[in-house]
Amino acid sequence: MKSGKTFLILGASSDLGVALLKRLNEEYTDSSFVLHYHSSDEALKKIEYKNNNKGITLKADFSDEKEVQAFISAIEERELIPTHVVHLPASKLVYTRLKDFDRDRIDRNVRIQVYSFVEIMKAFLPTMVKRKDHNKVVVALSSVVTGQPQKSMLEYTAVKSMLLGVVRQLAADNAGKKININAISPSMIETKLLSEIDPKIVALAAEGSNEKRNATVDDIVPGICFLLSDDSNYLSGVNLNLSNGNVII
Repeated sequence: MKSGKTFLILGASSDLGVALLKRLNEEYTDSSFVLHYHSSDEALKKIEYKNNNKGITLKADFSDEKEVQAFISAIEERELIPTHVVHLPASKLVYTRLKDFDRDRIDRNVRIQVYSFVEIMKAFLPTMVKRKDHNKVVVALSSVVTGQPQKSMLEYTAVKSMLLGVVRQLAADNAGKKININAISPSMIETKLLSEIDPKIVALAAEGSNEKRNATVDDIVPGICFLLSDDSNYLSGVNLNLSNGNVII
């Protein structure tokens, strides 16, 4: 089994984050999990750690710059500089057309998904690079950045595209330094992030997919685990297409 890692999972209380934590808890030993949440850590409290693993939860609203900096300081104070970072935070998906464009809403989403990630990488990536031990960064994007976006997703597509640009640049800036910075781009996943979407639209997305269903967290977690493993040591700057062939690159 793999051992001795320090995982920083941002957005760990999400459906995807909880499923990922459960999988990593099974596959790793003697590892630490630093788990970010925003509103509730109830699902994280239910995790029973195995294999001499341990975890702590830290609350932060990533739309607030002061809370992001306090979150970083809390990790530094505990001397838990990560070896592996997974970035999952996102606001609930809403469909937006050009006429629906809302500056305040998109600015909040950029702060949650993009600016928080940049600040956290500023704090921890230099140490991760210095280790020269194939530390890992994995960022959750979306299939909207790999192929033609669905209609009426202007704000969502804009934010995810911005985040993709950050991932690509960090990978380019650190090429050859034994640091692996990659992303995943899944198609629609059945999680609570869809709770504000008309169920008919979710059903239509499923009907239009190759297997007539949307993805589940169990479809996506293995791809993240691969990018966190030593099997991905020769990959950096990759945006892994997890769309079940709904997007062909």
